Amino acid sequence: MSTAIVTHKDCILHDTGIHHPESQERLLSVFKTLKNFKSKKIQWIDGPNINLKHINLVHSEHHIKNIINNVPTKGFFNIDADTVLSPNSIKSAFKAMGSVCKAVDLICTEKFKNAFCPIRPPGHHAEPEKAMGFCLFNNVAIGAYYAKLKYKLKKCAVIDFDVHHGNGTQKKFWDDPNMFYASTHQEGIFPGTGFKNEIGVNNNIINVPLPGGTNGLLFKKSYEDIIIPNLKKFSPDMIFISAGFDGHKDDPLADFKLIEEDFFWVTNKLRNFSDKYCKKRLVSCLEGGYNIEALSKSSLAHVEGLIL
Repeated sequence: MSTAIVTHKDCILHDTGIHHPESQERLLSVFKTLKNFKSKKIQWIDGPNINLKHINLVHSEHHIKNIINNVPTKGFFNIDADTVLSPNSIKSAFKAMGSVCKAVDLICTEKFKNAFCPIRPPGHHAEPEKAMGFCLFNNVAIGAYYAKLKYKLKKCAVIDFDVHHGNGTQKKFWDDPNMFYASTHQEGIFPGTGFKNEIGVNNNIINVPLPGGTNGLLFKKSYEDIIIPNLKKFSPDMIFISAGFDGHKDDPLADFKLIEEDFFWVTNKLRNFSDKYCKKRLVSCLEGGYNIEALSKSSLAHVEGLIL
């Protein structure tokens, strides 16, 4: 086996309400598409609940309690205009975070070459003390710090190709020279961060804001010329991907013009880097993507990039 698909059906339960873009249908569609993809190189693994102490690797006790205590017994609790809690939100979030940590275990014990976690709620906007942008907890950052803690890895990197900048991951990594965050994203849209001059400590943050209308050529050039060379310079022990597919040309929340092949290309590029420089340690986490068909097709292209 080369690639593990690590998730749990409980990730579907997080209900955001009618017409919310981060809907249950997103994951139902991804599950259906990936289940129909018949390959001997993938295996589905159920993710467990997260251990509370591992959430603390990224989030404060106050943040964790605030989220848990505001979960309603019925209906919805609005954290902000975009970010919603409903009765099963914690069940989904704990399985999402647990799936990422399980994926780390599978990769770091060499049971699999890499892993994709199609999970929700997404995570890269969640800051240590703040839920926002559809995100409650920062799944990918928790996975990276978990890998460092449990497997004594010195340095981890997160590469984020969601069309929105991962402000939460950046904020957590900012002062940690052993963590690297690199992002391509559309300039001038939510969350209003990710400028080129945001470089963290010791240049461990690399932001490549790109204009609306960005196509595959400019997207790929950003990785070839900027992100991959800086990633090589950082020399991580393990790579994580914040895999957002809202840069697709059909996505309603942004204005990139990417297609499935572009997501295959960047995935394959990062997988090859991991194979060569990181002892094949790579875990990818689903972030955005709000056109259901484009999300499903792009997720499949992503998995194909991991296994090929």
